[in-house]
Amino acid sequence: MRIGLFTDTYRPSINGIVFVVESLKKHLEAEGHEVFIFCPARSIRRSQHALTFEEDEHVIRFPSIKGAFYDDYDTSLFFPPRVLSQVRELDLDVIHFFTPGQVGMMGVYAAFKTNTPLIAQHCTDLREYVEHYRDGLLLPGMLALVALLPFTMKVNGKDIREIMRLYRPRRGRVQWNIDIVEKMVTLVYSKCDGVIALSRKSKSQLESWQTDENYRYEVTLMPNGVDPLPVAKKKQIAEFHDIYNIAPDDEVIGFVGRLGAEKNLATLIPMIERVVAQRPKARLLFVGDFEYRATLEKLAHGSSCPNRITFTGALPRETLGLAYGSMSIFVHPSLTDTQGWVIHEAALSGLPLVLVDTELSEVLEPGRNGLYANNDPADIASRILELLEDDAKRQTFGEESKKLAKRFTEQGQVQKLAVFYKQAITRHQQK
Repeated sequence: MRIGLFTDTYRPSINGIVFVVESLKKHLEAEGHEVFIFCPARSIRRSQHALTFEEDEHVIRFPSIKGAFYDDYDTSLFFPPRVLSQVRELDLDVIHFFTPGQVGMMGVYAAFKTNTPLIAQHCTDLREYVEHYRDGLLLPGMLALVALLPFTMKVNGKDIREIMRLYRPRRGRVQWNIDIVEKMVTLVYSKCDGVIALSRKSKSQLESWQTDENYRYEVTLMPNGVDPLPVAKKKQIAEFHDIYNIAPDDEVIGFVGRLGAEKNLATLIPMIERVVAQRPKARLLFVGDFEYRATLEKLAHGSSCPNRITFTGALPRETLGLAYGSMSIFVHPSLTDTQGWVIHEAALSGLPLVLVDTELSEVLEPGRNGLYANNDPADIASRILELLEDDAKRQTFGEESKKLAKRFTEQGQVQKLAVFYKQAITRHQQK
């Protein structure tokens, strides 16, 4: 098959969607398929990253400028008819988009104009994002995307009326954003030939938005596959410890990921204060970077244990094994993720897990390899302490984490995705 992946975020950005797109391209190509990525350049000079990442004509970048929905989103600059002409020449068998953003909607437009089967993968919990990114250009950006819908896909009279209703002001900017997200996502996904949710949480959410019989569609649960990172050697871990002033007997509770406001990371500061009060060797390790890091560092500095909180900044993915290898427990307090790629990585690294979101990951079974905590620093701390105080349980949980995570390999999940593509193509042909 010839497959087009349309994504609003790609390298040099570092986030879960980027890793997913890279993984899909690599493994789909290994299965004999030809894959094209459409993405922002994160620069006006769209060829800037081509040499750095050894890209060829299979990565099609659009010049872009920073702005629009939130800080990690770029506004791409392209001429839709020209992009459409490129897509026609590629003669794609299927188009797969990852967020209903600017580039994603270009994929939707191209699919309808070229009569190509269309797959949506729900990678971002936009409803939760509007709760956290309340200021700036979010609402105008959402309304601008809504304005594109009649020109992007085939719409009928009812669709137009639903779109026009979204322009009626609501009481409160946040509620208005929420209404736009729920209605826009439902309308767009209902026009697709297949919709993928990465977790039970996302599947339930998307199904709950389908309140109108005219916009019903099936949601398929299909987590992304994750392969183990290179195992770090003891000498390498020791060097990592030296760099970040981690003692050999420190009990490291770690988080890996983008340090964004929507990740609920502030709860980990009072959490570690409670844990350190009972386990003085406990240490909180933040691995990652983003705009919220400055806020977290300020909170850490004002805490009762600033010397027990470490920030590494962003690390190359191939070196993350050092971070996981330094941890005793992996903690993930986010309530906005749609799968949590890093949770799979941590499990494959043999770590017990503590999560707040009970429907986020298919690799945590409570009481077998991890624990759920309430969205409360004291409760998270109690779960962490339960594991730190029981070496046998922590070791058993870590071993079980590996077993559970190995069910979802990158190759295995991509093979399922290829079958899903073919089923969607058949459905499209039968319309």
